[in-house]
Parts: sequence; C-alpha cells; structure tokens
Amino acid sequence: MKYKAIFSDFDGTLYSDKFEVSQKNISAIRDFEARGGKFFVATGRLFQAIYPHVSALGLKGEVIVYQGGGIFDIESKKALWQKTIDNDVAVDCLQKLEEEGKSVNMVYIDDKCYGTEPHPAIEMFCNICKIECIFVYEKMSEYVKRTGSTPNKLLAMVQPEDALALADKYRKEYEGKLSLTRSQPFMVEFTAYGLSKGVAVENVCAMHGLDREEIICVGDADNDISMIEYAGLGVAVMNAMETTKAHADVISVSNNHDAIAWIIENYCKD
Repeated sequence: MKYKAIFSDFDGTLYSDKFEVSQKNISAIRDFEARGGKFFVATGRLFQAIYPHVSALGLKGEVIVYQGGGIFDIESKKALWQKTIDNDVAVDCLQKLEEEGKSVNMVYIDDKCYGTEPHPAIEMFCNICKIECIFVYEKMSEYVKRTGSTPNKLLAMVQPEDALALADKYRKEYEGKLSLTRSQPFMVEFTAYGLSKGVAVENVCAMHGLDREEIICVGDADNDISMIEYAGLGVAVMNAMETTKAHADVISVSNNHDAIAWIIENYCKD
C-alpha cells in the first residue's frame, strides 16, 4: 500500500454528530489493519475520555491525546511521553483569563478535568466526552498555584465570535511559552509551547519507522492543521472549518457520511 498509516482526529471526524463511530467506519478500519495498515487516533481529549472508544475499535499501540501533549499506550494505559505547562505560566495565563471574565475555564491535570464550579458549558462538554469534572470551588489560577500543578492543557470556552480574537491575543502574549489552537469554534486550548498534533504524529511515525509520505492525516478543526500539513496526504472532512480545508490536499465526505471509510476506499486499496 502507498499509505501505510492513517492518523485521524476523533470528534467531528471519526465520531459522528450522533456521538457514534459508524459500523462502516469500523469495518473499513479493521480491513485496513488486516491488510497491514496502522490506524491511530489523535485527539485533544483526555486519555480516559478516548480510551473507551479506541478500545472498542480494537486498536492497539499508541493514541495521541491533549492536542499532541501526550502519547499513551492503549493496552497498558500508560503515558509513553507527555509534556506539561510550567506552573508559573499556567497560573499567569489563568489569572489573565479570569480578569477578562469572558471565558469558562477548565484544566487537565494528571489526566483529570478540573473546573472552578458547575456551569452549563462544563456540563455540556463533560456529557459529550463522558468524563467527570472535579470542582475546586476557588479560582482555577489559585488552585493551580496552591497545588503546584503543571497542567496537560488549559481550556477556555468563550462565545464563538470572541474565540479568534482571544486566540490571537494570547498567542502573541505567550509566544515561546504556550501553544494555542481551537478544536471547536467556541473553544481555545493551551498546551506547552511547541506541541501540536503534527509534532506528536511525527514522533509516532519515528516509533514505527514510517515516512511522512506514507501516512494520511485527517481532521476537521484548526488543531488538526499541523498534522494535515505534515502528512503525505492531508485530508479535511467536508464539515471542517474553512481554515482547515485551506490546508488540506483533499476534502472528503463529512463525519456523518463515513469519512474514514471513504478515505480508505479511495486511497488505501492499492
């Protein structure tokens, strides 16, 4: 096969808007692996939130989490590699977000989700990901400072019309300290500087002796651009953000129309 591996985003790509992986996608992935291909998931989710899905798919090996901030082994459930945000940087960023008062903030620490107090936006997010949020009932900046935590990721949920401006502002302010991306129009996510799905994909490829020209990367959001650009074939699903589509070699069918099966059928049969 020309393409020996596929790296797929999960939400909005492999996962449909009905919050399921279609049987057609499952069958296509299993066929691809049976013919010697490797299939990987690259997500912004916690490992605990993606594990039930990759396990149900029967995937083995690595899964990329935290927007490239961690690589876990599915079978052992252990982190093979991860990089966290320095405590002082996390505290400073959270303080600024709190002062602006435009966002609902969450933090990932040690593969757990933390929030200040219950909020409809957090409830929606956790229901989709099927995770629990641990509420600290103090400012998140104060909690992170008090505990000396080094987060895997910071999440700021804002009004969609504010997301781009907030991302641009903080990207400039934390140049060399944080990497910023968006996985949804209403969300800005912060990881340690230099991290991305593209960097994590490159690391996994090195583990398996894969050349970038031998892989396909597929996604729907700005956080997928780095891996789409890295791949030999970069694919954006039809429902992707326009900014993501602009960086893709191919536009596939949507996540609701078995995009992964479509990619395998059209590009992984030789």
